[in-house]
Amino acid sequence: MKKNLSIIMFLLAILVITPSVMAHCPLCTTGAAVGVGFARAYGVDDSIVGLLLGALIVSSALWFNKWLKKKVNFPLQEFLIVIVSFLLIVVPFYYKGMITDFEMVKSMPEHHGMTGLGIFGLAQFGVDKILFGILLGTFVIWGVFSLSDYIKEKKGKVLFPYQGLVFMIAGLVVLSLVLWIITK
Repeated sequence: MKKNLSIIMFLLAILVITPSVMAHCPLCTTGAAVGVGFARAYGVDDSIVGLLLGALIVSSALWFNKWLKKKVNFPLQEFLIVIVSFLLIVVPFYYKGMITDFEMVKSMPEHHGMTGLGIFGLAQFGVDKILFGILLGTFVIWGVFSLSDYIKEKKGKVLFPYQGLVFMIAGLVVLSLVLWIITK
């Protein structure tokens, strides 16, 4: 109980001290990291854990890009930072055995692959659950943040405080529910 209370207090402290002007803030990154920790601890399916890792990759990359743009700005900078962030997570996960080899997934699709997707047959192509989740999370959450930025640009302001965070959480909840239904 004390551990849960400590985590809640930590997150509330971050919420209080985080300036509202940061588009991709430590709160988004911390939220994604805490989500990964809880999901793994409670035995959540690897595809959903991967989804949270994808959100962590994008929120960290966009946060770093916002900081870096103050010093250096070059074409495709955001894209390259997201790709590098993606590789910095996926490559070590692969070499540590957290992402299963393509051949192993093909040989044991019911254990390592996304067999619940049926018609897509991702397990037949050797796509690991956690890798699928990371890819899905990276692209969808990047799109969600882009949508939030687009709305901010068109309206000249955010629609409500912590708009990007709310969009990210909504996207993660919807995708997690879909993956949970598919994989249960």
